Amino acid sequence: MDLSWDGPDPKDTAVCPYPVEFYCKPSPAESLNSLESGRLFLQVDLGGGVRSVAGRLVNKAKSENLDRLQDGAASKIKRQTSLSTLFVQDSQHPTRWIGEMSIPASWLEGSTRTHQRTGAASPETSSDFYNLEITYTLDNDNNCTARFSSEDAFHWQSRSK
Repeated sequence: MDLSWDGPDPKDTAVCPYPVEFYCKPSPAESLNSLESGRLFLQVDLGGGVRSVAGRLVNKAKSENLDRLQDGAASKIKRQTSLSTLFVQDSQHPTRWIGEMSIPASWLEGSTRTHQRTGAASPETSSDFYNLEITYTLDNDNNCTARFSSEDAFHWQSRSK
């Protein structure tokens, strides 16, 4: 059975017994002239009976504006609107899963506020440009997906403060 919801707490704890609470650490790109703008390191703690954990990051702003790209032969990198990763189980903590995502530099061209100058007034918007989906699959084949939103690709929290 597949179940998805917004935020950390599942709607049906009989189908999906664990809330998705994660720790996220942004990190710079490996080199200055790489094609990535940075990395996300994610850690999710779940209970027993989890077979796999996957993460998917979606650039909503870019996917909604793809039709505006004039270049018919735009590169695959420029057209990429989502990233996926499989998390690995932590050998020291069997209920902990760790994942890493490399954010393409092409995602930060233009309209996101990721590298905003300090002191600049930030426009009041409720736009969430990015979605993060974390899916865990249980031993009984239930797929449980929690969705989170953010204005930039690097700052995520599972619970709003």
